[in-house]
Amino acid sequence: MLVKTLAVAVFALGCASLAGAATKTIDRTVPLSATGTLSLDAHNGWIRVRTWDRPEVQVRVSIEWLGLSSSSYRYRETTVDVNGSGDHVYVTWKPADTFGWSFWSLLQDGAMSIGPEVHYDITAPKTAHLEIHSHNASTDIRDFAGPLDLGMHNGLAHVEYASFTHATRVSMHNGSVDFTLPSNSRFNFDSRGHHATVRSDFPPTTRATLHGWGSDNNVGGAVNGGGPDLRVISHNGSVRIHSKG
Repeated sequence: MLVKTLAVAVFALGCASLAGAATKTIDRTVPLSATGTLSLDAHNGWIRVRTWDRPEVQVRVSIEWLGLSSSSYRYRETTVDVNGSGDHVYVTWKPADTFGWSFWSLLQDGAMSIGPEVHYDITAPKTAHLEIHSHNASTDIRDFAGPLDLGMHNGLAHVEYASFTHATRVSMHNGSVDFTLPSNSRFNFDSRGHHATVRSDFPPTTRATLHGWGSDNNVGGAVNGGGPDLRVISHNGSVRIHSKG
């Protein structure tokens, strides 16, 4: 009888899942210098970065919950903090404290739920330094001309440069990154990894598969005479470099 009662309760919660879908938003604009640093820590969702010439960063976040109830503990307690200004702005995902969970909250949220999905829509100075670390998220950066440090786990990224005059460093596990650079870009390319693939439009044309971590599994060289570093370290990843213009 107890098993039957629980089954009915779970079925009823499942029927209410669509009604439980909810979204909350965070919208902040703070000063950030043209060469300041924007640090972003993200989990589950997507990140979109566009640029402008203003000395400020606009952060719009939407936290979406598709669980069984919009009163979910994980949905209510998950938030994103935006702190700092001037030379450094921090955007940090703050998950619900697991110590606040109860048996009922787990049943209510759904045992297989991995938490809210968070969408970041950011506009930052074109030459700002971006530091992005993500888990289970996709990243799209356009019209960018600053330094980039990108760390991904189970992620996809596309980065399109207006000009490539600062170093880019990417580390990833189970992901792929797609770069688009102006055809006259000068850079030093260095890719190393395990079970990774590399394809580049820039001469010398590169197509390679890396199977181990030794020096024999590195792909790189000076492009158009060399310049800032474009470095990728990956495990089970792929790298694609497009030339434009």
